[in-house]
Amino acid sequence: MKFFCYSIDFADAVSKVSKALPIKKINPILEGIKISAQENILTIFASDLEFSIEIKINAEVLIEGVSVVNGRVLADFVRKLGSESIEVFSTETNMTIGYSENKVVLQCLRTEEYPPFVFLNDEGDVTVKGKDYKDIIEKVIFCTSNEDNRPILKGCSLEIRENEMRAVALNGYRLGFAQSESVITSKDTDIIIPARALHEITRLIGDEDIVSIKTQRSFLQMNFSNTSVLARLIEGKFIDYRKIIPLDFGIEVTANKKQLEEAIERAVVIMRDEKVDVIRMEISENILIITTKSELGNIKESITVNKKGNDINIGFNAKYIIDSLKAIEGDFVRLKMIESTKPCVIEPIENKNCLYLVLPLKILN
Repeated sequence: MKFFCYSIDFADAVSKVSKALPIKKINPILEGIKISAQENILTIFASDLEFSIEIKINAEVLIEGVSVVNGRVLADFVRKLGSESIEVFSTETNMTIGYSENKVVLQCLRTEEYPPFVFLNDEGDVTVKGKDYKDIIEKVIFCTSNEDNRPILKGCSLEIRENEMRAVALNGYRLGFAQSESVITSKDTDIIIPARALHEITRLIGDEDIVSIKTQRSFLQMNFSNTSVLARLIEGKFIDYRKIIPLDFGIEVTANKKQLEEAIERAVVIMRDEKVDVIRMEISENILIITTKSELGNIKESITVNKKGNDINIGFNAKYIIDSLKAIEGDFVRLKMIESTKPCVIEPIENKNCLYLVLPLKILN
């Protein structure tokens, strides 16, 4: 195999596909990145068997062929090259990369040992703008669980109906919901996508990309720009979030989002060494008072709000509240509560395309 290409294009593609390399050692051959050169196109590929990334770039191909080299070594090296044309020549045993007047020789892995991968056909069942897809995923993905004992919660539920896409994630202590109506679909779809795959896919997609989504059995394929990704879905039935979100509330508090977020962030500083950042919210009249204490000190802050309903004294994990506020767009948010032992719902005032549910914590007097 022999080809010429621009180092910046090659390095970018290699860096992106390297995100699909196995985190743990499962099979030595999968530590390699597979490079195929054919008809002036380079196809660069990596996979951990659960998640795969393939990117195509232009190149001047003199000799067609396929090689597999250690992915992390290749990614780290080409990242350090300048912006120039490079020459790549490989045999069964070695890959030589020529740059300027210099060269590096990397050992090749056995190409025949690399597992075959079959992508689904290019016709997607769902089409969505990259910006809209990224927006709803970024609004909920931080609510997924890290616990291995409930694997279904380590993914995000994606529901697609007519022209609407809904994303839901929860970890047993909080829930995130977001939706977009800028979707074209030919069939209803209900899937659970692993959080790791979602993180990497979201980073790859550009705002201007048109994303084609197809599901088949246990796999999801997404095509956009010069990139294809294939992810194994989480099997099972996702928790019915509609039964979790309360419909009736006795207390509604409207607050300036920036003021509330900054007050809570200042309170978190006092809890620097605590395992859980617990804050207390005391809401009476039109004043919300945030208090907390630790071995480092204590704090009490108040902000003006608009309250409807009864007074309340309630505790929360500060991180869960801050995460929700940062994901919401707009100047004002609404906190809806029932009592100090029941979930709180946080939602935007303007564009109600998302909401967050946070369970309260028991607070000691």
